[in-house]
Amino acid sequence: MAKSGGGFWKGVFWVIVVEVAACVIAALVIQFGGFPMGADAHPSKLEAQLGEWTKNAWANHHAPKLADPVPVNEQTLMEGAKLYQGNCAVCHGGPNYEKSHLARGIYPGAPQFMRFVEFQKTHPKFRMRKQTPAQEQARNDHSFFTIKHGIRFTGMPSWKYAMTDTQIWEVVNFTHHMGHLPPAVDAAWKEMPISPIPVPTPAAPAKAGKKK
Repeated sequence: MAKSGGGFWKGVFWVIVVEVAACVIAALVIQFGGFPMGADAHPSKLEAQLGEWTKNAWANHHAPKLADPVPVNEQTLMEGAKLYQGNCAVCHGGPNYEKSHLARGIYPGAPQFMRFVEFQKTHPKFRMRKQTPAQEQARNDHSFFTIKHGIRFTGMPSWKYAMTDTQIWEVVNFTHHMGHLPPAVDAAWKEMPISPIPVPTPAAPAKAGKKK
C-alpha cells in the first residue's frame, strides 16, 4: 500500500512540475516577444479553435433567452440593411463579396457573411439545414448577445453604446435572411454605399519657403 501511495504522489509531483515548466516557458516566450500581437498576422488553427470554443461557451452560458421583438418583414429588413451597410459591412462585407481595406487588417479576420452565403449556394452539402425552434432561438440569442457585447481581443466592438436593442435585432434578422431577401430589399441593399471610411492618401510634400 505504501508503495502504491508513493507512486500516486510522485505522479502528482511530476504533473505539477510539468505545469509550472509550461507556465515558465510561456512567460518567457511572451517576455521575449515570441507571441505575435500584430493585427496583420494570421491566427494558428489552435488559436482559432480555442477562440471559437471560448466564445461559444461564453455565449451558451450567458446569452439570455429573449424573444425577438422585431417582426421580419420588408420594412424591418430594409432598416436592418441600412444599419448593417452603414456600420457592419466595412468589416463583414457587403453584397459584392469583396473585403474592404479595413477588413483586411483585422485580427482575427471578421466573418464575411455573403461569401458564406455564396459558398452554401455552390456547395449544397454545407447548406444550413432547417432548424428547430430551439436551434433558431439559440442562433438568435448568440447573434444578439455577440453584437450587443462585442468580442474581446478582436475588432468586434460592443454595439450597445451605438444601437438600441431594437436596432440590434433588426441587424440580427437582416444577417439571418441575407441569402433570401425580398427583391426590393435586396436591390436597395446593393445600391447602398458602404461605411464612409476613406482610404488614406499620402500627404503632399510641404513646399519649401522662399528665402528672404
